[in-house]
Amino acid sequence: MTVSNPAPKKSSLDTIANVAIILVCAIAAFVLIRNQFFPPKPPGMPEEAKKGEQFSQIQQVLPAGTNKALVVAVQPGCHFCNDSMPFYKRVLDERNQKNSQVKFIAAVPADEAKAEEAQKFAAVGAQPDHMVKIDFASIKVPGTPTIMLVDNQGKVLDVWVGKLDSDKEKEVLEVL
Repeated sequence: MTVSNPAPKKSSLDTIANVAIILVCAIAAFVLIRNQFFPPKPPGMPEEAKKGEQFSQIQQVLPAGTNKALVVAVQPGCHFCNDSMPFYKRVLDERNQKNSQVKFIAAVPADEAKAEEAQKFAAVGAQPDHMVKIDFASIKVPGTPTIMLVDNQGKVLDVWVGKLDSDKEKEVLEVL
């Protein structure tokens, strides 16, 4: 005859400890996932323009008769800007094919940048409608390249920051 030992009873302290371990693991997983996919902005990081904000600095540089414009902030030494030049040519080509009235404004941070950036656009066969000097901080450009879709009052309708992946490029092309 075999005698089986009954399972020892768990104490309530063991149960509480197990629940506490599970809660700590769940909180740690939440924090890790949040920080991986939604990292906090580092201190001192410039603000990014948001949909609905209005900038008189943009309105002042729009050509007369503009209803909507893509304002493309680029600067010398920005390799993401250089890498994006073929896409900007594509934007201009598709805009012209569609007979779209959306203007393409290249914005640079200083007058001396105009000539250098104009050469980069010309090298890929692209010609912006207008090239302007604008203080990037005044229009909340956090980095370059940044593309803003704006209306004739300088109101931001959409914003794309950085070198765009194919999905974001499609978004920009759809606004033409």
